[in-house]
Amino acid sequence: MYKSIKIRNLRAITNLEIDDLAQVNLFVGNNGCGKTTVLEALFFLIGATNPKLPVNANAFRGLPVVNDELWGTFFHDMDSSLAVEIMGEVRETGEKEKLVIRAKMKSDEETPAVPSASVSVEVETADSKPSVLQKGLELEYWSSEYPDKPIVTSIVRSNNDLVATGTKERPVRGVFVGPTTRFNWRGRFGALQRNKLVNDLIVFLREMEPTISDVRLNDAGFLEADIGLPSLIPVNLMGGGIAEFMSAAVAMLDHKNGIILIDEIEGGLHYSAQEKIWKAILSWAQGRNVQVFATTHSYECIRAFCSSVQGTLFESAAKLFRIERKDDKFRAIEYSKEVLAESLDSSWEVR
Repeated sequence: MYKSIKIRNLRAITNLEIDDLAQVNLFVGNNGCGKTTVLEALFFLIGATNPKLPVNANAFRGLPVVNDELWGTFFHDMDSSLAVEIMGEVRETGEKEKLVIRAKMKSDEETPAVPSASVSVEVETADSKPSVLQKGLELEYWSSEYPDKPIVTSIVRSNNDLVATGTKERPVRGVFVGPTTRFNWRGRFGALQRNKLVNDLIVFLREMEPTISDVRLNDAGFLEADIGLPSLIPVNLMGGGIAEFMSAAVAMLDHKNGIILIDEIEGGLHYSAQEKIWKAILSWAQGRNVQVFATTHSYECIRAFCSSVQGTLFESAAKLFRIERKDDKFRAIEYSKEVLAESLDSSWEVR
């Protein structure tokens, strides 16, 4: 589990440090403060030797890489001369990790004509070398456990195909759950079936819908539930936030000893459903040793988080951080449970 994270030059964030991370962490703040970017930074660091993850993150935001213009979206102010740096410290071992993401360039002499629909990134050099065009990303990962063996990977666009090199598997497992990936049932539920965890899922689902007796994945990739009707019903059509609840449940059950990143965890749910989800997440985090990072815009979600944490054995392992931005300066403010409770009781603005 991560004790701290430092982020430099990733998207809008110039420099942000978050210390004393807990097992369950909720990030709040105004639009544009970088909450989702913090989750992306953790996502990249978890899978630092997989160069496809930045591309996946853009796809989560509705930006699949189709031309060289979009490579610049990872860098602050679209300035590809600024390297992205993400640093983390592991709580249990003290291991320090660092991921550097740079623009991967090629010279004009090696580059065919670029279609007018694509926007090239030009870099001027002091020694008058040929100008270069961005064609991809290079990722360099370093760990204090193996300080002399950094791992370098890259991903580039070649003839409209994405080509990744140097990819290496890592033991740390994590998953990003967001508005566009929330209902990716086929991959995640399939893993639960293989690991015989479906019954565990059903037990949790009955907290939301007591009539559920079975859950199955159909041939079309939709998840269906048996609630006593003549036929199964797609969970996406069920009320009460069942599908949103299930997306968090499936991710956490499938990533024991891992890290779960949940963007916009409230999902438009009613306050009563949000409190049930938080109580379940706290239980899963403890029972399956999962570290959770989530974001929200919802005042009701913050209140549900506070209510779920208070008075439990787990309250010291759950924290809320408010990300604040003023111009290009960022900071994270930790709310103790006492300050958070007082803020909510006094109707102070927390979001």
